[in-house]
Amino acid sequence: MTRAMRAWALGLAAFFASTLAADAAEARPQVTSGLTMGGAFTDLRADNGPRVAFHLGGRLDVLFLREGPRDMALGPYVELLTHAFDTFETGGGLAWLVPVGSTAFVLSGGSFARTSRFGWEPGVAGTLFWGSRSYNYHSTYAVGVGLFAQTRYGLGDGKQADAVIGVQIDLQYLALPFMLAYQAIAR
Repeated sequence: MTRAMRAWALGLAAFFASTLAADAAEARPQVTSGLTMGGAFTDLRADNGPRVAFHLGGRLDVLFLREGPRDMALGPYVELLTHAFDTFETGGGLAWLVPVGSTAFVLSGGSFARTSRFGWEPGVAGTLFWGSRSYNYHSTYAVGVGLFAQTRYGLGDGKQADAVIGVQIDLQYLALPFMLAYQAIAR
């Protein structure tokens, strides 16, 4: 056997050995749900706009491919929201988590359907979230809390365009007082 063939065989053996010895990926989906509250500048494209409105919503995302707090993740999200209780909006899309030190950015984009005084209208939305997005080693639920900025652009005759800023608070934090009260009563 020539020297080149031995080197090639040794390299091939090292490749297979490293493949067999590699740890299996432990990535599990991480689910986060939150209440979103803030201010919205609505009707940015309308003749009577812009208006300032209260924003209230809920958001749920499932992120995949994350094995620890320093890993990126990608997955779908769904949301339900209203602006000043004049609209009802539901949508979803794709979210991308990018960790930055002890915090993370979540960039997401998708589509939505809105009902308002103009009727049903489709649209597209983009969101930038910045805050804490934990990684839970023991469960699929991960806690998240932070600030967000969002743009919403309606594609219908209503010419809706909105800019939203606010805070997202994890639903688990909102449930804690009720869980503590239940535990106090149950004992």
